[in-house]
Amino acid sequence: MAIMLLRTTTDELVAALDGVAAGRVLVPSDPLYENALRLYTRSLRGRPDVVLQAASIDDVTLAVRTTASAGLPLSLRGGGHSGAGFAVADGGVMLDMSRLNRVRVDAGADRAHSEPGATWGDYDRATQRHGLASTGGVVSTTGVSGLTLGGGIGALRGLRGLSVDQLVRADVVLADGTLVTADEVRHPDLFWALRGGGGNFGVAVRLEFALYPVRRMVTGLLGWPLERASEVVGAFRRVADDLPDHIVCELVFTAPEGVPSILMTPRVIGTDSEPLLGPMRATGPTLDTVTEQSYVNGQRFMDPMAEWGMRHYWNTCTLRHIDDEVIATIARHSAGAPSPSSAIIVEHLHGAVSRLPAHATAVGFRHAPYNVFVEAKWTDQADDGVNRAWARQVVEALRPHSAGGAYVNYLPFDASSTDIAEAYGESNFARLRRVKSRYDPANLFRGNQNIPPM
Repeated sequence: MAIMLLRTTTDELVAALDGVAAGRVLVPSDPLYENALRLYTRSLRGRPDVVLQAASIDDVTLAVRTTASAGLPLSLRGGGHSGAGFAVADGGVMLDMSRLNRVRVDAGADRAHSEPGATWGDYDRATQRHGLASTGGVVSTTGVSGLTLGGGIGALRGLRGLSVDQLVRADVVLADGTLVTADEVRHPDLFWALRGGGGNFGVAVRLEFALYPVRRMVTGLLGWPLERASEVVGAFRRVADDLPDHIVCELVFTAPEGVPSILMTPRVIGTDSEPLLGPMRATGPTLDTVTEQSYVNGQRFMDPMAEWGMRHYWNTCTLRHIDDEVIATIARHSAGAPSPSSAIIVEHLHGAVSRLPAHATAVGFRHAPYNVFVEAKWTDQADDGVNRAWARQVVEALRPHSAGGAYVNYLPFDASSTDIAEAYGESNFARLRRVKSRYDPANLFRGNQNIPPM
């Protein structure tokens, strides 16, 4: 049902939604309203006129048609884990899909079907009942949809690629309220754009993934004092190019309990961890919590380090290499971080990630051997400026070593149009804009790292 609003008062929005939607409709005076705005980050939180807590796909369609007809902002909340805080915009309608969190597994077909509010914890628990998995986030409270549509870096990336590489179908509510299926045959241009283009083209209400056998993994933390960074990274460099696909890791420069450190988070699918852990343990780490464990437990071991309610500013770049100059630069900035909770994380990318052609999906960083995630994290609003400046300075200092492209899920809330275009690369970005013009010419879906129509 199309709803045409001549005026856009809150009362009219409520009238258009309440009594029609199966889900709950909240306004600022409602006692449940404030809690509905809760996100992973406390840095940025708008004040929507109305929150619709969707209980069905029809509710999603209703919210899209209502906001499109009224010319109002529409913000989308799936898992709520975005550091950019796009899920809650000022004014208009916030579509909260967290109640749509079912994950259905077809083990016989090696397929999983995920709703837009599911988290990777929901997904992993459902798929692991059958000993199956897809590449998912390394924090279990991350939303499946948001992570996937931006690319999706996870523990299975070496073996199976990014999350988008296992996406085989998406059901999407478009800006005109129609529901379409996108895959390699139906709307293939939209399917290509969804795999890396984020939420720019519609609301993905159902994602279908390929699944692969996984039961056990080896993971945890290795740690050394920061002054040993050159030695530790040197040991890693000597084995990095020869690591088998089932082994990936991240290097984390941070200061737990105020002590500047370099950490490694190995993520080994299966139990054969010696190619990485042998050389790294030979360096004599002062911290070693790495153990064999179930895949579900391994996927959530970092959850305590990703607590909700902090203030955040994210930034990112890729790297061509991690030579001594790069490591010295990272170590220097890590030691100078305004907050001990902040981190500079270097993600090793190899194997299946880089074997696909550069333009197979919209992702713009496949060719990079390393991706950098700068996570500024603090508590006091008065410190916003200094922490955001620090995160920007880290990326600027590393820019001469960039491999080009970027992971859009890590871009900051105030990324420029140039930053976004460069993240995808010239060819991909032009193609994305053409797809945007076809499916969302009025740019309804703009509460994101926006790709403008032509």
